[in-house]
Amino acid sequence: MSLPSKIPAAQQNLATLGATVRAELVAVGHATTEMLTHAFAVGDALNKAKELAGHGHWLIWLDAECGLSSRTAQAYMRLANHREALEGNAQRAAHLSVRGALRLIGGGMTMRRRRPASALNIASWRAASPEERQNFVGGILVREWLAAISNEQRLEIENRIFGLRAAQAKPVTAVFVH
Repeated sequence: MSLPSKIPAAQQNLATLGATVRAELVAVGHATTEMLTHAFAVGDALNKAKELAGHGHWLIWLDAECGLSSRTAQAYMRLANHREALEGNAQRAAHLSVRGALRLIGGGMTMRRRRPASALNIASWRAASPEERQNFVGGILVREWLAAISNEQRLEIENRIFGLRAAQAKPVTAVFVH
């Protein structure tokens, strides 16, 4: 399909840009594949070093020689240990990051643990009875609750409290002494 253009130079520039995009997409694919190859090599070297360093010396060696955290090192070692599974699924693994490859092999630690989804949600709060709500709120320590709310929410609560206090206060009657 040809793009309409009044200027032949624009068509030439568009053709050049299209070729650039196609070439760079191929390079991205190669770089990703090479990245996993390098990650496997790092993991293999770390696995061998752990064997050679021996118990009690591995973490010292890792810090001194590589500057990696033990968690990051374990992630690379897992990749190397699961190389066959990743290479066996080459089409899917071809465009993965290190984190994506770790997710693909699953079952263990990834580079960053995710928090489990909270059981709290608006629908369950609305469906709860007043007693269930009171029990839930009663179980929250005030300091923890205050730490979890924003400054804006805190100010709103303070304003409501001050308003309630003012409404409940006894009216002051003026007493005049003659």
